[in-house]
Amino acid sequence: MRMISIVLVCAAVSAALAAQTPSRPASARPAKPAGTLAQVMRGIYFPNSNLIFDVQQNDPAAPKKKGDTAASATDTYASAYSGWEVVENAAVALTDGVDLILTPGRLCQNGKPVPTGQADFQKFAREMRAAGLAVLQAARTKSQEKVSDATNTLADACANCHEVYRDKGPADSAARCTPASKK
Repeated sequence: MRMISIVLVCAAVSAALAAQTPSRPASARPAKPAGTLAQVMRGIYFPNSNLIFDVQQNDPAAPKKKGDTAASATDTYASAYSGWEVVENAAVALTDGVDLILTPGRLCQNGKPVPTGQADFQKFAREMRAAGLAVLQAARTKSQEKVSDATNTLADACANCHEVYRDKGPADSAARCTPASKK
């Protein structure tokens, strides 16, 4: 009798625990990307890289002069975040944005799949991640000179990929997002 009671209690506890465990669909697929590669570039890479490139001319920690009407890219949201935090956040966006670029199923503006399977595209993605990390490391030192130096690596990472995959006509051109032909 005692054994039956123990078995019943164990069964009841197991059933209660199983009922509390959320179930997962057997065929859970990753969500389809919401935007195109061009939208990721325009929404994340363009504004954040410009914030970083702005450091070449404007020290994020410099006090703002009264009556200064010239607005820099880092001034746009100065009331929410300011100074070096803006630069660090921009570097994080560029670094982690690589995962968005490489998301399976993402399309280019012309409807072609992002060429994530191409070895050179993967290399360009690694270069962007490394460039973002270099800018982040430099921004954490709060040195305008170090960030300015790191922008060279960032500019190269952008240009290397754009030269092969973007700079081939208008945004909707069929030539964009097309691997270079092998010679």
